[in-house]
Amino acid sequence: MTLHAVEIKDFDFTEYGFYYNMLHDRDKVIHSITDRYEDHMTRLPLIDTPGHLGYTMGQSAPYTLKSMEKHSHTMEALFCAEDPVALCFAKSRAGLPPQAEDVRAVILRAGDVVVLNRGIWHDACRGLGRPSAYYYLASCGEQPAEWVDVAGEELLVAVSG
Repeated sequence: MTLHAVEIKDFDFTEYGFYYNMLHDRDKVIHSITDRYEDHMTRLPLIDTPGHLGYTMGQSAPYTLKSMEKHSHTMEALFCAEDPVALCFAKSRAGLPPQAEDVRAVILRAGDVVVLNRGIWHDACRGLGRPSAYYYLASCGEQPAEWVDVAGEELLVAVSG
């Protein structure tokens, strides 16, 4: 089955966490613009625990989604700084691995931030047509995240743009 990634701005992310458009959101983001710089800062903290900043180089999309991880100890914020990336995620069903039918895919562009709720399955972000780096914020767990195979039909994650 082919899963087509959609622009995050066109997707209702509320079931999975929070979405911020750092450049244009007027309700959740404070904007300071001067002749020297532009600054865009969330009104509230991104995650509900002290966070650790991470930097990941994701492989390229399109790709076949094989496995996902989830965290019960932290929310996770993912930041697209420059090059667009695709993110796959899925709701959790008690005790089950991620289910292919539940997987959704979005494209994050410069200034887009998503904050995943605890327990949301997700893959590493992937660059559109080439490897791309992105940042994330999460509290460290006592053990490394466990990656679990996605159950169900094989998913090819397709991207455009």
